[in-house]
Amino acid sequence: MAGHTDNAIVIDAPMDLVWSMTNDVASWPQLFSEYRSAEILGRDGDTVTFRLALHPDENGTVWSWVSERTPDPAARTVAARRVETGPFDHMDIRWEYEQRPDGVHMRWIQDFAMKPGAPIDDAGMTERLNRNTAVQMRLIKAKVEAAARAGRRLQGRRLLVTGGSRGIGRGIVLAAARAGADVVTCYRTPGPAVASLEQELARTPGKHQVLRADAADAADVDRLVAECEASGDGLHAVVNNAGAFRPTPYADLGDADWAATLQGNLTAAHLVTRRALPLLDTGSSVVNIGSTVAFLGMAGGVHYTAVKAALVGMTRSLARELGPRGIRVNTVSPGRIATEALDDMPEADAERERRMFSSFTALGRLGTVDDIARTVLFLVSDHAAYVTGQNIHVDGCV
Repeated sequence: MAGHTDNAIVIDAPMDLVWSMTNDVASWPQLFSEYRSAEILGRDGDTVTFRLALHPDENGTVWSWVSERTPDPAARTVAARRVETGPFDHMDIRWEYEQRPDGVHMRWIQDFAMKPGAPIDDAGMTERLNRNTAVQMRLIKAKVEAAARAGRRLQGRRLLVTGGSRGIGRGIVLAAARAGADVVTCYRTPGPAVASLEQELARTPGKHQVLRADAADAADVDRLVAECEASGDGLHAVVNNAGAFRPTPYADLGDADWAATLQGNLTAAHLVTRRALPLLDTGSSVVNIGSTVAFLGMAGGVHYTAVKAALVGMTRSLARELGPRGIRVNTVSPGRIATEALDDMPEADAERERRMFSSFTALGRLGTVDDIARTVLFLVSDHAAYVTGQNIHVDGCV
C-alpha cells in the first residue's frame, strides 16, 4: 500500500504572481509557516536542488532533507521529489496551476511510501499531510492575495536597493518588484543567492537589474548609479540596506574594525544617497535601514550601534535639507529578524537566539523580512506622502 494526497486551492491573483511567489524556493520560509530555512544547493538547467529545514519540534530537534524540483513554465507544472528520503521509501510531488475565472487553481499531488519501521505508516502520514497541506495552502493563498492587492501600486516607479541578494534586502527587492516597481539592486559576492534572485526577478514583470557593486566603495557606487542614470528614467526611491557587522568586545575593538563598520554602514549610505541625489525628484524618497539596537544598546556591538544611531541623525538632517525639494527621508529600524544569518550559526546557538529574542518581544516571535519590506514599501509609496524624518521601529515591541 502507498500513500497519496491530492489537495487544491483557488488563489485570487494573477498567474504570474502565483507562479513566481510559489516557485521562489529561497523565499519559502516567508511563504510557508513550517520551514525554518531553505538553502539552494545547486542548479542544473531548470532543476533546482535545495535543503529544507523545519522549525524545531517539541524536543528541540530540527528535521531537514534535500529535495529537487523542476518547474515547467509553459505547462504550468512542477515535478519534485525528495533526494534524502528519511523515513520515506520515496516521496514524489507534482504541482499544477490552472487559470480559472475565479483565480489560479493550484493543486498539490503527493505520492509516497513509508519505509518499514518508520514511526508512522502510509495511512497515518496521509492524514498528517492532508491536514498540514490545507494549513499551508491557506497561508499561501492569504500571502499571495495580499501581494496581489498591493497590486501595481508602485507601477512606473524605479527603486535602487543596496545589498539585495539576501535577508532583508532580498525581501525588499522582491516585494517592490511584485508591487510593480522596476528594481536595481547590488551585491558584493556572487553565489547561489544572487543566481536565484536573478531568476526570480526574470520571472517578475518589469525592468530589473542585479549588479555587482560594493556600496561602501566610492568607485563602485559611481558605476552603480551610472547604470541607473543610463536608462534615463531617474529614480523614485533609494533604499540603503547594505551593511556589515562583526560582534567584537569593546576592549578588543581595533581601529580597522571600527573604520570598516563605519564605512560599511554609514559611509555607504552617504555615498549612495549623495551620488543618487541628482536622479531623485519631487515625490521621491530615501529609506535607510537602521537597527533597534541603536537605542537599546548591545554588548559587543558598540561600533555597530554607534553608526546606526548616527544614521538616524543623518536621516533627520537630510529630511530637513531635502524637504523643500519634495524628497522624503526616513529610517526603518528592524528588531531581530529571522534571516539566513541565523541559519549560518551553529544549530544550538541559533535555536538559543531564536528563543531568547522571541521572548523579548511583545508579540512573542522574531520578525520576518516581509515585516520590514511592507514598511519600506509604505514609505516609498504615496501613502506616506507626509511622512519624513522619522525612525520607524519594526521590532515587535522589545
